[in-house]
This record gives sequence, C-alpha cells and structure tokens, in this order.
Amino acid sequence: MGCAACTVSFKLAQFIYFAVFLGTVIACWVLRDYGGSALDFSPLNECLSQTDPTNRSCLGQQAVMAISFGTFCFFALQMLLLLGVSHKSNPRLSIHTGWWPIKFLLWAGACAGFFWVPASALDGFSQAARVFSGFFIILQLIILLDFIYVVNEWLLERDQCAWALVASTALLICGAFVGIGFLYHYWAPEPSCSLNIWFITSIILFFLIYGAISISPIRPESAGLFTSACVFAYTTYYCWSALNSEPLSHACANSTASSNKAVQIVGFVVAILALGYSTMSGATSSNAFDLSAGTGCDDDELPHRPDFFHLMFMLASCYMAMLFVGWDLEGQQGQNSMDRGWGSTWTKIIAAWLCCGLYAWTLIAHRVLKNRSF
Repeated sequence: MGCAACTVSFKLAQFIYFAVFLGTVIACWVLRDYGGSALDFSPLNECLSQTDPTNRSCLGQQAVMAISFGTFCFFALQMLLLLGVSHKSNPRLSIHTGWWPIKFLLWAGACAGFFWVPASALDGFSQAARVFSGFFIILQLIILLDFIYVVNEWLLERDQCAWALVASTALLICGAFVGIGFLYHYWAPEPSCSLNIWFITSIILFFLIYGAISISPIRPESAGLFTSACVFAYTTYYCWSALNSEPLSHACANSTASSNKAVQIVGFVVAILALGYSTMSGATSSNAFDLSAGTGCDDDELPHRPDFFHLMFMLASCYMAMLFVGWDLEGQQGQNSMDRGWGSTWTKIIAAWLCCGLYAWTLIAHRVLKNRSF
C-alpha cells in the first residue's frame, strides 16, 4: 500500500524524472569543477598515475563518467521493464509512475556505487557513450524534422495563418543569413581560416540545394520554403555551436566571449537547461517514430511511450558525459565550460550536415521509394 501511495499522474512523473536528471547534470558540473580533493580516493584516483605530468582534472572526468554510467543503467533498467507498455491499463505502468522512494535510492545508489568501479570499466563506458551519444543526436534530428513538418502542415491548414507562414519564413531566412555574416566576421576573419570558411559556406550550399527542391514540383505537399527556412536557421545555429567549441588555442577561434566570466557562466547555465529541455521534449515525442499514429482514437492509450521516454534519458546520460568531458575524452574542458575541443567541433558540424541530408531525403523519398506511403 505504501508503494501504491507513491504513484503520481503520468504527466507529473515525466517532470519528476526531468527534475532529478537536471539535478544529476548539476552534480556532474559541481564535482567536475569544484570536487577537488574530495574525489581523491581509490579507485577513482587511478587516473592520476596515467597522466604525466599529473593532471588532477582527470578526477572530475572520472566522477562525471561514474554519475553518467549510474544514470545510464538506471534508465536502461526502466526501459527494459517498460518495453511494450502503451496503455494506461497495463499494470507495468506503475514502474514508471510509482515506487519513487525505491527508485530514488536505486538512482542515487547506482551513481554513487560506480565511483568504486575499476577505471577500466569507466573507460569502457566512455567509449560506448560516444556511440550512444551519436544515436541521441540522430533521434533529436528526426524529432526536430517531424516537429517542423507538423508546424508547417498546421499553418497550411489555416488560411488566416498565411501571413504568419510568409513572415516567419522570411524572418528565419534573413536571420540565418545575418547569423552567417557574424560567423564569417568572428570565426573566419582571415583567408587562412579555410576550415571555418568551409564549415560556414557548406551550410549555405546545403540550403541552396534543399531550398530549391522544397519549391520545385518534385517536393511533397507537406514541405515548402518554411520547412527549409527552419532547417537553415537550425543548422546555422549548429554551425555556430561547432565553431564555438573549437579549442581556444586555435588561431581562428573566437575567444572574446570566453574571456568574460559572466558571459561564460550564463552560457554554461543555458547549455545545461538546453540539455534538459531537449531531452525532455525528445523523450515525449515517441509519436515521431510511430507509423500508425493518428489512425484511431483510444482513450486508454498513453500520450507517449514510457519505454521510449527512458530510452531518450538513457542516451542523454551518455550525451551529458560527452558535454562535460568532451568527445575526444581528454577531459580538459576548463572551469564553467562545456563541449569544447576538436571532437566536439567535428561532431556538431557533422550533425548539421546530417540534418541537411535527412531533410533533403524527406523531400525526395516519395519519388525514390514510389511503392511506400509517406
């Protein structure tokens, strides 16, 4: 009866998971940047013998990996226990909405317990986390594209929203080009910055290609210049994020914002909130992968799949580790910094290119796969 009293509504449960996950992210930040001597114990400090000269920042890296590993296992377990649950009448739904005291203890115990696992186990998770983080990015891109199409169709179905469709399209395209101008100015000031020039120019070239397709006769009815404008604006932002992740030692890196402590801290807090929001929005968007969505109405059906919800948080745990440690796993992010290094830069720019490619495929897929229904 005690556990039954711990059950909350389905909607409230998702916010509890979000709040605790956000707390986990903050714990990673505090331990990485301010843990100091508190982390100097065995086997966590085995990493000190692997650095020459001794680099104590590895202690923070190991702590982040331990917390991420524990969080990953917590959500992986719940995902497995909730596989196939899609209706309110399923008795296994209580695993998602109830048993909170036990789950809090399990979550905290897993995160704390992995501080005492061998460093080799954490190293193995670090390598696996890079792969799982890639899946997280891909799922986020698919969810984003689905959302863009939904918004476009919603506007097209309402004649009174025609002005909003035109205005938002113009605003997004103009805004993206203004952003491109700033990128050239701050990250490609000299012809010698050829790599940065290519990164920025590639975003424009992709837009010209998929933008032309989106207004051509071969486009699907659900696509148009608005959807292309959204992708252009998003990939411009992603390009900025990639350039902003370049090591400060790079000659073409823009270190102006990084030298301002207040700006750096604000940017760091925004990055933490963005991680939490993107995870939450992605976790509740399982309909983007449901080919039968919208075919009927079932009062007993859940608004989103709890197994997919936990899958997204499971992958986000790996992505969290990459943000704090870096995709190259060197763990030298600097205090109040996140996702910096060439590994992060290349991951983001490839994600931007992948977004362009996925979107272009949605524009031509109905012509290539003629026997499929889109």
